[in-house]
Amino acid sequence: MALGGIDVGSVNTSAVIFEDDRILSHIIVSSGESDSEPRRAMEKALEAAGLDWGELATVVATGRGRSGVNFAQKQSSEVVCQARGALWLFPTARTVINLGAESSRVISLNEYGRVQSFATNDKCAAGSGLFLESMAHLMEVSVAELGDLALAAETAEEVSSRCAVFAESEVISHIHRGVAKERILAGLHRAVADRLLDLVSRVTMQREVVLTGGVARNTALIKELEAKLGFAVCLPPEPQIVGALGAALLSGEQLG
Repeated sequence: MALGGIDVGSVNTSAVIFEDDRILSHIIVSSGESDSEPRRAMEKALEAAGLDWGELATVVATGRGRSGVNFAQKQSSEVVCQARGALWLFPTARTVINLGAESSRVISLNEYGRVQSFATNDKCAAGSGLFLESMAHLMEVSVAELGDLALAAETAEEVSSRCAVFAESEVISHIHRGVAKERILAGLHRAVADRLLDLVSRVTMQREVVLTGGVARNTALIKELEAKLGFAVCLPPEPQIVGALGAALLSGEQLG
């Protein structure tokens, strides 16, 4: 029987169908405000897998909106699901850096792959996807362009504030002074990487390090993190579905 996992985030909802130790399908849709969105995501994932609801053994929900998934048999925390999904993709994983829309978290795993500690940034920290999205809007570029533009800069303009509101003020000041857009964006990515390193310092970090979440697609941020860590990180083929994958894997453990 197939297993289902669904991760309802503040911006996107991802669903995974898993069976026989492989991902049959996955889907990512906008979360929206309707309670029907999680069901729509799961229906799309089932359709992509060529299955119907009757062939789905069980579903586990995670994410900030997990309590609203009325078809799930169980709920689980983002920390547990991100760790479980990352470990399946990378069996040697010992640290997971989850780069979400509203918050980021660093999860440390022990030698058995269990969560031993984690740290999450506070609401004011300039280290989340929504922060980068707001900066893209401020600088009149698309979110998809952020990484490439930052990588094109030869130098980075410093953005020192640890508060998103004050960081925005710094960026506006740089714009008014005529600083090149690429340099400002390079500084922003460096600042976000610094905030993430602050989180890393609060847990027992070990290699291998896996990046998950939508912001893990940002090439400039990956480069900054690797430079600061001093080694390469592991990146899933689809970093946004790792939480839903972990939820699906947990649903299988529930059956066992």
